[in-house]
Amino acid sequence: MLKIASVAAIEMRYPFSRLYGEGRVPQELLSPAAHFQRVKRTGQTATLIVATDQDGVKGFGECFGLPSPGPSRAIVEDVIAPALAGAEIASPEEAMQEFYRFFLALGNSRGGAMEALAGLDIALWDLLSKRAGKPLAEMLGGTVAPVRVYASPVPFLANPDDSAAKALAFLDQGYAAVKLKIGRGVETDVQHVRAIREAMPAGTPLMLDANCGYERDEALALLDGLAPYDIAWLEEPVEPEDFETLRMICERAPFPIGGGENDFTLSAFERLVDLGVTYLQPNVTRALGVTGMRRLDALARRTGVKVALHGVGTSIGVSTALHCCAGLAELTLFERNHLVNPMRDDVDVALTVDGSGAILPPSGHGHGGAPSVAAAQRIHDPAVQRALAPSSPVDMELAR
Repeated sequence: MLKIASVAAIEMRYPFSRLYGEGRVPQELLSPAAHFQRVKRTGQTATLIVATDQDGVKGFGECFGLPSPGPSRAIVEDVIAPALAGAEIASPEEAMQEFYRFFLALGNSRGGAMEALAGLDIALWDLLSKRAGKPLAEMLGGTVAPVRVYASPVPFLANPDDSAAKALAFLDQGYAAVKLKIGRGVETDVQHVRAIREAMPAGTPLMLDANCGYERDEALALLDGLAPYDIAWLEEPVEPEDFETLRMICERAPFPIGGGENDFTLSAFERLVDLGVTYLQPNVTRALGVTGMRRLDALARRTGVKVALHGVGTSIGVSTALHCCAGLAELTLFERNHLVNPMRDDVDVALTVDGSGAILPPSGHGHGGAPSVAAAQRIHDPAVQRALAPSSPVDMELAR
């Protein structure tokens, strides 16, 4: 039984200009993918969730932060936190199910409400694991074992040779698979794919992510253009709710299709399976957190679909995803994102040295990912520092 004293939500923002200076941020950071063209990606954002129990022990969660951390923060502050203050919870699933039904009854099956629940669920599982004195992976039935990863992204670089060089650099770091961002038109995409495929050793998995960059006719033409290049999967070729076109693509593609990073509920992922998607790619900070990953693990066992977790976020999201992969049998692959993110890089998740392209989840109790005080100082947010400071001897002992 978890006895909740309080739940807090804090917006976390790290603008790229803090690293590069105003007007000097590289274009491949501002426009790293097809959906960041007019609206630029100016930095990293997330909502930090802190669930504190009556002994002062804290569990940390994270809500997906794009395009703004504001909606999920407001929902937690205005709706969730008042309802949980002083509450006793038998399990994270129990709390999640009650709030889930509430939000669905108000039409909130996507976006900020679901992301708020994902962050809450992660925080509650972290708190539960710390109280049990176990890593999250063990709470889920597994062990803290290496997780297979692939490197991402090769962003929108101007020259195909530059894309090939970036892909080779990932392999030199010890990765065994690489993902390229596409969505700049069939001819341009094929040029970059060809350059990477010709540069990499034969058989090296090459994933492609279109970030919903195509409509039907061009997406179908893209399938033909990519056919010769041994593609491991094509991710999100069209917008998430263009179900008719997605079914058509799944039927015609000579390689697997992936999707799901913009989906939130079990029913949405079940629909993707029905449409013919081979790889489900959930984001743990969107798709109902750890509880959501357990549901997708069960879905994969029932249907044979593969689950490869999406990899953006701070150290909390990354660590949680890795523990879910280590703890749940059907979650077998994780995206190791390399976009600049100081809020992620304070967690110690180095590649293993055996050349398998795997990393070990953080050790310790819980998921092991909390933005450190140093990270809080880097984002100049005193509220984050206060939230992270141990508040009791019990909290200090369990956090070791």
